[in-house]
Amino acid sequence: MAATPTKLSKLKPVLMTAIKLLLAVALIVWILRQGALDLDKVMMTLSRWEFALSLGVLSFLTLLFNTWRWLILLRSQGFNANFQQTLSLSFIGLFFNFAMPGGVGGDVVKGYYLTRDFPAQKMAAVVSVLMDRLIGFFVMLLAASMASLVFWDRLSHDPRLLGIALSTLGATSAFLLVLVFSLSRRLQTPLKRGVDRLKNFPGYEAFAKVYRALHAYRKHPKVVLQALGLALVNQVLLVTFFALVAMAVGEGDFDHAVLWFCIPIGLVVQALPLAPAGVGVGQAAFFFLFEAALQRPTQVGTVGITVMQALQFALGLIGALIYLRRGRKMPTAAELEAAGQANGEVQATGET
Repeated sequence: MAATPTKLSKLKPVLMTAIKLLLAVALIVWILRQGALDLDKVMMTLSRWEFALSLGVLSFLTLLFNTWRWLILLRSQGFNANFQQTLSLSFIGLFFNFAMPGGVGGDVVKGYYLTRDFPAQKMAAVVSVLMDRLIGFFVMLLAASMASLVFWDRLSHDPRLLGIALSTLGATSAFLLVLVFSLSRRLQTPLKRGVDRLKNFPGYEAFAKVYRALHAYRKHPKVVLQALGLALVNQVLLVTFFALVAMAVGEGDFDHAVLWFCIPIGLVVQALPLAPAGVGVGQAAFFFLFEAALQRPTQVGTVGITVMQALQFALGLIGALIYLRRGRKMPTAAELEAAGQANGEVQATGET
């Protein structure tokens, strides 16, 4: 009887991977049948050296700025890390976004290897990864919210887009309030009382993780502002990326406020752990968002996210080489699960 749960636990990652791969394939097939993704335009964009080079540079710069943001968050927590170390872990994380079975993402894997490199600072490592993810998520919401206000008259024609805009504005406002309360010493007492009253409500644990990660940086407000600034630079790079794709496919003549609205929301949806590296999910999200926003058939969103995923995969191959050179044993499912669960165990760090 005791062997059954063990067998099931070993089969779970395999089943999860199979389901995610099937979902990714099904979504891609559906997108292709809808005529929403022209693979010839994808190949044309990647085969024209001026666009391929520019888009490749933008993808690499995005990775560099993400790494820089993570590095300053690490150093503020006492890590004696350098840019080369964190960049190698970022490459490895990008590779495992595509290669890791089950529900494990690249952030968990790079957090795992960070704790291997700095075993005495495991909790701070977890906090830094979570904080980096939160800042990136918040800036995406903020960019989409600002674009919603600029683009408001064009959203009213579609109740679905209007609902997305209102939800984004609400989520951005809520996150901003949590950020202010978490970083403020004066507001800690009322916030703690309010949080304690939420313990029996659904979603409390997720909220507590966010609060503890943010609270760990209350003594480093300048670092938080720098990280927010770097995340904003990344949004500019992403918008530029899709603007170049629009030029490559011959659709560059439209209001670029659409990019600021569609790209962050599409990337948030793609980040949901439904398919490896969001393949298929990203195409479906960008197909809906761009066609609804532009009110016409368009290839900008689907071609753009497909080209981006292809370039990220290419960068991920560099991560595979770095991983092999490190000579590290592949982490077990139990170790990765523990690393993922550690995101919820930041109470001690949050109280320092």
